[in-house]
This record gives sequence, structure tokens and C-alpha cells, in this order.
Amino acid sequence: MRAPLSTQGDPRSNSRASGTRRWLQTTLLVVLVGLASVPDSRALKSDRDQAIDIVADSLEADDQKKLTIYRGDVVITQGTLRISGETVIIHYDDQNELSKMVSLGKPARFRQLPDGQEDIDGNYQRASADRMEYYKDEDLIKLLGNAVYGEGKTRLEADTIEYDSLNGKMKAMSVKQSEDAKSEDQAGQRKRIRLRLAPGKKEGS
Repeated sequence: MRAPLSTQGDPRSNSRASGTRRWLQTTLLVVLVGLASVPDSRALKSDRDQAIDIVADSLEADDQKKLTIYRGDVVITQGTLRISGETVIIHYDDQNELSKMVSLGKPARFRQLPDGQEDIDGNYQRASADRMEYYKDEDLIKLLGNAVYGEGKTRLEADTIEYDSLNGKMKAMSVKQSEDAKSEDQAGQRKRIRLRLAPGKKEGS
């Protein structure tokens, strides 16, 4: 079993540990607010008061390039919030504030319980993609490659899903299949966007 990454107990790394912790906390709070702000979802407020835990095989911090990289089955949790991927990259600006976060995986995943919902599996808000990106300045979230967003029984699938939380806009897109498709019938076809909406509850149910 892998232990959570920690830099505590090493006086030589106190400054860097403090900075890395601050960047990470900023990142998770932004992700918590950003991804949970998709229409009709409400982040569980108590999550923000919970401890942040990170498990990974390795950690690389580069102050010159202003990024921190977690590699190897990365799992980040805070309350009901869970982010997982093979690699998570955190970029920060000159003020050591989050500027961009990238999560890579097969797929990278996000999960959180909306506020007011019973803690059962079917109530969780979920997103997955080959690559997840968050841009702080634009308040933009991108799910790239085999993108899926769902809450309850509602599910949206597309090649790319973008959510502009600053302007409250969501966009789902498909892409043409490769020209190197196995047959002429396949070439130029599109992966269709799929949306499944849960039916409303019947009166008295």
C-alpha cells in the first residue's frame, strides 16, 4: 500500500512544503468550485472543511518552470471530492497561485456529492476524460477525449466538453474520425454527442 506523499519532518524542505501545500490547496478549492458549478449541481459545502489527501507514486516540483507533477495512479480526495489520474500537473503563476491544472488518465476522473444529496453512489456528480484541464483566469474547464459528464441518471457524452463557469456556458463537441479509418464507410464519420436525461418522478412516487 502506498503512503500519502508528505514533506513534513524535513526542516530543509519547510519552505517548499509550505508553498506546495498552498498551491495544492488553491488547486483543489478551484476544482471544487469550478467543476461543481456545472448547471444544476451544488458542491457539498462541508467538503471545503475537510483535509486534503494525496496519494501518488512520485512528486516532482520545479520552481523555475513553476509546476508540480504528481505521477502514478494519483488520487486526490477532500471529503466527497475525488480526483484521479495517472498524472496530475499543477501550473502556477509568479504569485504562486494556480493558473492551470491538467489531469491525465485512461480516463482521468472526477467525483463529488452535490449538496443536500444522500451519500449513495447514484447521487454523485461525475466527470471523466482522457485529459481534464482547468484554466483559472478564464474560469474554463475542458474535458478532452472520450468526455463524459453525469449527475444521477443524467449523462452527457462527447469527444470534448467545455464549461465556461464565468459566463455559465457549456459546449459539447464531436470530431471527425481519422482519415485512416479502416474502411471508406468509416472515414469522415463523426462520433455523435449523446445526452441521456433522467425522467421526472411520477406524482405520488
